[in-house]
Amino acid sequence: MNFILFLMRIVLGGVFVYSGWGKLMSPVENFKAVVESYQFFSALLVKPISYVVPWLELVFGAFVLVGYLTRQSTVLLALFLLSFIVLLSRSLLMHLPISECGCFGSGIVLAPWQALVLDSGLFLIAFILLKRKSNLFSLDRRLHR
Repeated sequence: MNFILFLMRIVLGGVFVYSGWGKLMSPVENFKAVVESYQFFSALLVKPISYVVPWLELVFGAFVLVGYLTRQSTVLLALFLLSFIVLLSRSLLMHLPISECGCFGSGIVLAPWQALVLDSGLFLIAFILLKRKSNLFSLDRRLHR
């Protein structure tokens, strides 16, 4: 079971590292346009969100990946996933003209419904990781001996 939890941690952290990195390697205007397309945030928040979210995804995804501050980082990623699920669900219910979610910068293109399925699965993984403590191959284990 510990090995399965380890793999789940790698998947969750890896997806967020890839997602954050993909957005950071694209011009910030691309992600800003994605944030605007969801028609949820005020104009004052769009720019800060566009700059901050990719960094948070990268850093906390890396923390989960290596098992550093794993519980706290997983909680933050789970909250991100919940917000993504709400935004994607809202965009689908409102029939917003969004053809791709913008989740991975220009790396992987997903339709909003595909991103909703992915984010729901990742949220389930985060939930399991929070319920079952496993620190196999983690920095937390090394640092708290």
